[in-house]
Amino acid sequence: MRTSEDNLIELIRSSGLEVDAVQGNEPGPSVDMAWRAMAGFGVEPSASFPLKGDLGGVHQLWLEHARQADVVIDDGTFLLTAVVTGSSEVGWVRVRLTETADVSRLVDDQGRIEFIARSPSGHHICGITAEEYDYWIVSLNL
Repeated sequence: MRTSEDNLIELIRSSGLEVDAVQGNEPGPSVDMAWRAMAGFGVEPSASFPLKGDLGGVHQLWLEHARQADVVIDDGTFLLTAVVTGSSEVGWVRVRLTETADVSRLVDDQGRIEFIARSPSGHHICGITAEEYDYWIVSLNL
């Protein structure tokens, strides 16, 4: 029987990212805390793009913001969660960028890009969330 961890890792690998390890929620901040921060009142996007349309430049746009926010470290690693049933209990997965990585493939069961990347230190996040008509790239200090 497939677990939430299996489903999350499969989704991450399908985006071309290399999975190093499942880290869990300790040390924090937890996945739930990061999602609450992303959804917080007054949160504004660092960048946005239409829900419908060409997603060809999404990976590069997100990567630029993630690097500016110190989420992706020099060797291309960062922590990641995506919207999969049970993913908050799985916690953070340590991943590494590859030549074929494309975060626009991190889609939920409604076909929307939804994920948060976190710096290994836990101080910064940068993710993509679907809003009413646009995707938002949100970068926050925790």
